[in-house]
Amino acid sequence: MPRPALIRIKSTKAWEAILSPVRREILESMQELGPCSIADVARATGRPADGLYRHVAILVKSGFLAEAGTRAGRRNVERLYDAAANDFAAPHVRRGASASERDAVVRTADALAKSAVRSMRTSAAAGRIHCERDARNFNLMHLVSWLTPERFAEVRELSIRMGRVLERGRKERQGDLYEVFTLVAPVTRTRGTHSIPREGSRRKAASR
Repeated sequence: MPRPALIRIKSTKAWEAILSPVRREILESMQELGPCSIADVARATGRPADGLYRHVAILVKSGFLAEAGTRAGRRNVERLYDAAANDFAAPHVRRGASASERDAVVRTADALAKSAVRSMRTSAAAGRIHCERDARNFNLMHLVSWLTPERFAEVRELSIRMGRVLERGRKERQGDLYEVFTLVAPVTRTRGTHSIPREGSRRKAASR
């Protein structure tokens, strides 16, 4: 039976199971391997199998993995697991959400940002980061800008389009392996003129 394309995790508590780098690696391996045993994942990740059982149990309980039957192993029957979906969406955090729910969003961003930085640090240490104009193999951008709702929607659509390109790469598995992290978030500043929209922007917003 094919996996669902997308599952939305229902609670922020369940979602936080995937913030562990080890669990993300387990999930990614199972998405690539299909139904497999913990021993298969251990071989694919280079991690000892004994250290994966607890993480797999947490991922099953949280809805990221599903039991996928059994098979005869060399010594005994092996339990099989598979990713519950090809992709996962975080639970909705609506206006008026609790502080713990909002903080779960922040912890997610923090975990993924750290993961991306670790990948870049490891590649830099291995001499794989190239900065020449015609041979650059990474992209780094940081901007602070005013965005209307329409412009934010445009930025978000560009991010979604980039996700489609990356998803094709995950299926074809050609070229080099990359990690991509994007974040667009409101800026809250309580002091300084930079925290205040321009007068024209305020009038335009008020006239809508």
